[in-house]
Amino acid sequence: MYSVAEKWGKAVAERGFAQTPNYLLLLNQFLDDDHRLSAAELLILIQLAGSWWKKDDLPFPSMRTLAIRCGVSERQVHRAVSHLEELGLIKKMKRRSKGIIASNAYDLEPLVKILNEVATVFPNEFPRNVDKTKVKEIMGVAKND
Repeated sequence: MYSVAEKWGKAVAERGFAQTPNYLLLLNQFLDDDHRLSAAELLILIQLAGSWWKKDDLPFPSMRTLAIRCGVSERQVHRAVSHLEELGLIKKMKRRSKGIIASNAYDLEPLVKILNEVATVFPNEFPRNVDKTKVKEIMGVAKND
Protein backbone atom coordinates (compact mmCIF):
# COMPACT_ATOMS: atom_id res chain seq x y z
CA MET A 1 0.00 0.00 0.00
CA TYR A 2 1.37 3.40 -0.98
CA SER A 3 1.60 6.31 1.40
CA VAL A 4 -0.14 9.57 0.56
CA ALA A 5 3.23 11.17 -0.22
CA GLU A 6 4.19 8.31 -2.55
CA LYS A 7 0.88 8.54 -4.35
CA TRP A 8 0.42 12.33 -4.63
CA GLY A 9 3.92 13.68 -4.00
CA LYS A 10 5.48 15.15 -0.87
CA ALA A 11 4.56 18.80 -1.55
CA VAL A 12 0.91 17.89 -2.10
CA ALA A 13 0.81 15.60 0.95
CA GLU A 14 2.25 18.31 3.20
CA ARG A 15 -0.73 20.58 2.44
CA GLY A 16 -3.06 18.00 3.97
CA PHE A 17 -6.08 15.99 2.91
CA ALA A 18 -9.80 16.16 3.54
CA GLN A 19 -12.07 13.21 4.17
CA THR A 20 -14.95 13.04 1.73
CA PRO A 21 -17.37 10.13 2.03
CA ASN A 22 -17.83 8.18 -1.19
CA TYR A 23 -21.59 8.30 -0.61
CA LEU A 24 -21.33 12.09 -0.97
CA LEU A 25 -19.31 11.79 -4.18
CA LEU A 26 -21.86 9.32 -5.54
CA LEU A 27 -24.98 10.99 -4.10
CA ASN A 28 -26.55 11.98 -7.43
CA GLN A 29 -26.58 8.39 -8.67
CA PHE A 30 -28.88 7.48 -5.76
CA LEU A 31 -31.33 10.36 -6.35
CA ASP A 32 -34.10 10.61 -8.92
CA ASP A 33 -33.82 13.19 -11.69
CA ASP A 34 -35.97 15.75 -9.85
CA HIS A 35 -33.77 15.73 -6.75
CA ARG A 36 -30.25 15.59 -8.21
CA LEU A 37 -27.86 18.32 -7.18
CA SER A 38 -26.29 20.72 -9.65
CA ALA A 39 -22.54 20.55 -10.13
CA ALA A 40 -22.13 23.74 -8.07
CA GLU A 41 -24.29 22.40 -5.22
CA LEU A 42 -22.38 19.14 -5.06
CA LEU A 43 -19.04 20.92 -5.23
CA ILE A 44 -20.07 23.27 -2.43
CA LEU A 45 -20.99 20.26 -0.26
CA ILE A 46 -17.58 18.74 -1.00
CA GLN A 47 -15.86 22.04 -0.14
CA LEU A 48 -17.81 22.28 3.12
CA ALA A 49 -16.93 18.68 3.99
CA GLY A 50 -13.29 19.47 3.22
CA SER A 51 -13.43 22.42 5.62
CA TRP A 52 -14.99 20.38 8.43
CA TRP A 53 -12.04 19.20 10.48
CA LYS A 54 -13.62 18.38 13.85
CA LYS A 55 -17.13 17.09 14.54
CA ASP A 56 -18.06 19.93 16.90
CA ASP A 57 -16.31 22.72 14.94
CA LEU A 58 -18.59 23.75 12.11
CA PRO A 59 -16.95 24.76 8.82
CA PHE A 60 -17.20 28.47 8.01
CA PRO A 61 -15.74 29.34 4.60
CA SER A 62 -17.06 32.64 3.30
CA MET A 63 -19.29 32.87 0.22
CA ARG A 64 -16.36 34.49 -1.59
CA THR A 65 -14.01 31.65 -0.64
CA LEU A 66 -16.55 29.06 -1.80
CA ALA A 67 -17.03 30.96 -5.06
CA ILE A 68 -13.29 31.03 -5.76
CA ARG A 69 -12.80 27.36 -4.83
CA CYS A 70 -15.78 26.24 -6.93
CA GLY A 71 -15.09 28.52 -9.90
CA VAL A 72 -18.52 30.14 -9.76
CA SER A 73 -19.88 33.57 -8.84
CA GLU A 74 -20.80 34.54 -5.28
CA ARG A 75 -24.40 34.85 -6.46
CA GLN A 76 -24.32 31.23 -7.65
CA VAL A 77 -22.96 30.20 -4.24
CA HIS A 78 -25.79 32.10 -2.49
CA ARG A 79 -28.39 30.35 -4.66
CA ALA A 80 -26.78 26.93 -4.22
CA VAL A 81 -26.49 27.30 -0.43
CA SER A 82 -30.12 28.42 -0.23
CA HIS A 83 -31.20 25.40 -2.28
CA LEU A 84 -29.10 23.03 -0.13
CA GLU A 85 -30.86 24.49 2.92
CA GLU A 86 -34.29 24.05 1.29
CA LEU A 87 -33.42 20.41 0.54
CA GLY A 88 -32.51 19.91 4.19
CA LEU A 89 -28.89 18.97 3.47
CA ILE A 90 -27.27 21.77 5.49
CA LYS A 91 -28.17 24.40 8.07
CA LYS A 92 -26.65 27.84 7.73
CA MET A 93 -25.69 29.31 11.11
CA LYS A 94 -25.00 32.98 11.76
CA ARG A 95 -21.57 33.55 13.25
CA ARG A 96 -19.90 36.49 15.00
CA SER A 97 -16.26 37.20 15.60
CA LYS A 98 -15.53 39.76 18.34
CA GLY A 99 -19.12 41.02 18.06
CA ILE A 100 -18.85 41.61 14.29
CA ILE A 101 -20.89 39.54 11.85
CA ALA A 102 -18.55 36.97 10.29
CA SER A 103 -18.96 34.35 7.57
CA ASN A 104 -21.71 31.82 8.14
CA ALA A 105 -20.98 28.46 9.68
CA TYR A 106 -22.56 25.38 8.15
CA ASP A 107 -24.06 22.50 10.12
CA LEU A 108 -23.56 19.34 8.06
CA GLU A 109 -25.38 17.03 10.47
CA PRO A 110 -28.46 16.91 8.16
CA LEU A 111 -26.17 15.76 5.34
CA VAL A 112 -24.62 13.12 7.61
CA LYS A 113 -28.10 11.82 8.45
CA ILE A 114 -29.15 11.67 4.80
CA LEU A 115 -25.92 9.95 3.71
CA ASN A 116 -26.47 7.34 6.42
CA GLU A 117 -30.01 6.79 5.14
CA VAL A 118 -28.65 6.41 1.59
CA ALA A 119 -26.06 3.94 2.88
CA THR A 120 -28.83 1.88 4.49
CA VAL A 121 -30.96 1.81 1.34
CA PHE A 122 -27.99 1.30 -1.01
CA PRO A 123 -25.48 -0.82 0.95
CA ASN A 124 -21.86 -0.85 -0.08
CA GLU A 125 -21.29 -3.51 -2.72
CA PHE A 126 -17.55 -3.49 -2.06
CA PRO A 127 -16.89 -3.33 1.70
CA ARG A 128 -13.29 -2.71 2.73
CA ASN A 129 -13.26 -4.41 6.12
CA VAL A 130 -11.87 -7.67 4.81
CA ASP A 131 -11.24 -10.47 7.30
CA LYS A 132 -7.54 -11.20 6.72
CA THR A 133 -7.80 -14.74 8.10
CA LYS A 134 -10.48 -15.49 5.50
CA VAL A 135 -8.23 -14.09 2.77
CA LYS A 136 -5.36 -16.29 3.97
CA GLU A 137 -7.69 -19.32 3.99
CA ILE A 138 -8.88 -18.54 0.47
CA MET A 139 -5.29 -17.98 -0.72
CA GLY A 140 -4.24 -21.28 0.89
CA VAL A 141 -7.09 -23.10 -0.83
CA ALA A 142 -6.21 -21.46 -4.15
CA LYS A 143 -2.56 -22.58 -3.84
CA ASN A 144 -3.61 -26.17 -3.14
CA ASP A 145 -5.91 -26.38 -6.20
